[in-house]
Amino acid sequence: MHDPISIDQMSLVNAINQELSRQCPDMPFCPSIFNTAIKAANLVVEECAREPVKVREGMSISEWFECDDTGTSSKYMAYVIDGGTTRLPIQGYSYPHDADDFGRCLRMVRALGFEKKVFLMLTTGHEWREIASHWDELVAHYDNENWEELYSFLSGLSNR
Repeated sequence: MHDPISIDQMSLVNAINQELSRQCPDMPFCPSIFNTAIKAANLVVEECAREPVKVREGMSISEWFECDDTGTSSKYMAYVIDGGTTRLPIQGYSYPHDADDFGRCLRMVRALGFEKKVFLMLTTGHEWREIASHWDELVAHYDNENWEELYSFLSGLSNR
């Protein structure tokens, strides 16, 4: 997450068009492509300019799904623990592969008050079974910034 950033929209549009010209030097000017480059630049400018939506304790699962501190593994975990009752979209089975992924899962668990529900992950796949079985240990590694131990555990999941 970041603080709001000011981006020059026209410079970004020019950079996109220069890259298009580099990749396709013989491409003639096409108004629809130029307009799409403007739309893309506008999306980036708007995203950079907005205040980030941070995880906070007591937020609803729907609010959490819309915040800026989510990833595929934390969304999957929230979906499973919630029982899918919110019908929020997920991309499918996913588990944390590194400390950043695990941190998003942990912040979600803490924000939504799911600490006593982590056990629900035990039956979702062998990676989550290992993570849920060692949850307290992994949380301690994360909280104590023992990144090597955390990464070693998470990176070895596919070999177990």
